[in-house]
Amino acid sequence: MPSYAVLGATGNTGLSLIKVLLKSPENEIKAYCRSRAKLLKQCPPLAARENAQIFEGPLSRSEILAECLRGTRAAFLAVAQSENVPNCTVARDTAYSTIAALKILEREKTALPKLVILSSASLEPKFCGDVPGWVHTMLYYAASHVYKDLEQAEVMLRSEQNWITDSTWVKPGGLTHDTQKGHTVSKDHAVTPLSFLDLAAGMVEVANDESGTYAMSNVSINPTSNKVAFPWNAPMALVRGLLFHFFPWSYSVFG
Repeated sequence: MPSYAVLGATGNTGLSLIKVLLKSPENEIKAYCRSRAKLLKQCPPLAARENAQIFEGPLSRSEILAECLRGTRAAFLAVAQSENVPNCTVARDTAYSTIAALKILEREKTALPKLVILSSASLEPKFCGDVPGWVHTMLYYAASHVYKDLEQAEVMLRSEQNWITDSTWVKPGGLTHDTQKGHTVSKDHAVTPLSFLDLAAGMVEVANDESGTYAMSNVSINPTSNKVAFPWNAPMALVRGLLFHFFPWSYSVFG
């Protein structure tokens, strides 16, 4: 049966991945999170799943992470910072720990999983071709600290591509909470908004691809429906993000 590791299982994307994977009883799920209790509160069906394991601890515990990754078809790196926190390093920390864990598996001569890594369309120019320049700049500033972290994490992982050879960066547009309505995987453009559940379904599709089409590539997941809910929290998030970009010290007051 196919086995998948989900890093960042209690976040919006990680939780959506687990919900999508739970739809098939054949999927073995290995969830990595800081709080087992929080995850089970968010997703009670996971507790009754016989072929599901929860690994609890900080990502810095590379030996625990290696055990989570061992024997999986794919690992979803869905650890993400949801706000424009100055000096955030969560993506880099995840990349560093994942590399360390994979080195453990490589020394054991254990097959390495495919990596499916959450990123953002704002970091791929061709995905933003239809966005006016001033809009793209404003959106970039509103998440500048997060994007810097994601960019550096990608550099870290790509620098290991001589032995970590099957990785895909998933770079969606703006995300929202909505039902699963259908998706497509694209290598040339991004569509906003996209539900977390459709993002998750697309990431699973990428993980299951055996043709090599997406290896070491950037892709976006796009909705097939034009009736995806608008993310009404986005305007306030934009204002807060710009504030923390131009005045990083303000996060200690308003964060």
